[in-house]
Amino acid sequence: MTTFLKKWTILINETLCPYHEALGRLSEQEIGAIIHESAEEVENVRNLLVDYLVTNPSISDKQQFVKVNQALLIRLLDKLYSCRNDNVPEKVLSLYKALGSHLKGSLDFIEDFFGNYFDKNEKVPVVYLDLTRAEIARGLKKLTFVLNSGCVEQVLAKAVLQPLKLFSSGKVVKTISYASLSYHRILLDELISQKPMSTQTIRKTLYQLNFNELAFVDFEFERLHALIELAQGKSEKIAILRFEQKTIAQYPEKLNTVYDPTMASLREQVNGWIEAEIKFLENGQAAEKEQPTISDTNEKINTSLSVAKLALIIRLLVVDKIIINRTVAPMLRVISKMVTTLQKDEISFGSLETKYHAPDKATITAVRDMLFKWINILGKL
Repeated sequence: MTTFLKKWTILINETLCPYHEALGRLSEQEIGAIIHESAEEVENVRNLLVDYLVTNPSISDKQQFVKVNQALLIRLLDKLYSCRNDNVPEKVLSLYKALGSHLKGSLDFIEDFFGNYFDKNEKVPVVYLDLTRAEIARGLKKLTFVLNSGCVEQVLAKAVLQPLKLFSSGKVVKTISYASLSYHRILLDELISQKPMSTQTIRKTLYQLNFNELAFVDFEFERLHALIELAQGKSEKIAILRFEQKTIAQYPEKLNTVYDPTMASLREQVNGWIEAEIKFLENGQAAEKEQPTISDTNEKINTSLSVAKLALIIRLLVVDKIIINRTVAPMLRVISKMVTTLQKDEISFGSLETKYHAPDKATITAVRDMLFKWINILGKL
């Protein structure tokens, strides 16, 4: 197996390198011979894969064997994809296309027939991304039309569409894995197939697929907060929260499915918020409905921060012992009443508290960049 993959590697890295002086002098006959030999390699690779996996009883050896060869094929496909540029003759581009088809065929063979050993966390070849993003973009147009038709709350529609638009645009900085690519396709298919389309059916689907994206988590916190704000008295508020918790627990859930594997699951985050709110209510500190706050936002501290950035900055102040309150929750409640963000005049305590305790990587990066900017500003004061 290594011998066959090495032949492809040498061919792509040396002979077919776009800067190789002899590349443009390849004749049609030579190109045809290379394509024919590559096609034979595909069949040989498949036979070797089957022979090794059938004759080797060790599961760990099979997993390692598939993982190594999967990774090598992906690197070769990416290398071949990067060779394409405007200076390459048309006949050589057709050669690249044929070789890419052979490599892709071998990789697809591994995924289709040895899926149990296929590494879903491995990065997807760039050529796969281009094809799938185009497919997602087409489905996204249909979903956007349906969600914006008025049958779904616009805040929820935005929370769903924004990450799909970002993904299909190719502006996602992080490496895209097979699992992530598959998740976006399943998410889009499931959402489009919802009939009738409503806020409730969309929410249920997102719980089923463990869509733990920050905007949707925030939407759920705001929804729950709005529900208990309408309730009279502590008991009624707790009853509403328990009912919501039971309803969410009864939603079906697809196993081993998650939007962001680095974050807690959607159910964990929402249940954590509900339990924290119930505990606060049971302590007798919110027995009655709070008095309406002054609606004039001019009497508040207005900021251009998001809730996530505000929460992280507060946490930095606490960690560095600049804020020295003994308990965090009451302090966050005061801040949620005194401060506005770029998107909201009224900050949900639950949303602020959740983002305080569980900052995401994107927010950490954004605040770090902000701190570097502050250092430059300090030098000019």
